[in-house]
Amino acid sequence: MRELEAADWQAELNRPDLEPALFVHTPLCGTCALAKRMIAVVEAARPALRIASVDLNLAPALASLLRIESVPCLLLRDDRGEWSKTYRFGSVVELDALLAPLAQG
Repeated sequence: MRELEAADWQAELNRPDLEPALFVHTPLCGTCALAKRMIAVVEAARPALRIASVDLNLAPALASLLRIESVPCLLLRDDRGEWSKTYRFGSVVELDALLAPLAQG
């Protein structure tokens, strides 16, 4: 998972080659830490998967721009460039099923 820099997140969001998944978290959130570990397991199983992450404390305007209601939040970008949000991290199996299409291209 590639962590976006605080000063560059806005420019990064507009890049056409930005990772198709964006994990939004805060460092003191225990649920975020658990979700990050779950994502790491999926990434280990799917090396082609590309995910970016950003600390919401360093990019507070991102919350209003993408209408993020809570953390952890996993945003998935479709072919049109629109983001869908996932707040539920039920299991690694569910997360893998959600992210598998992104690993295939």
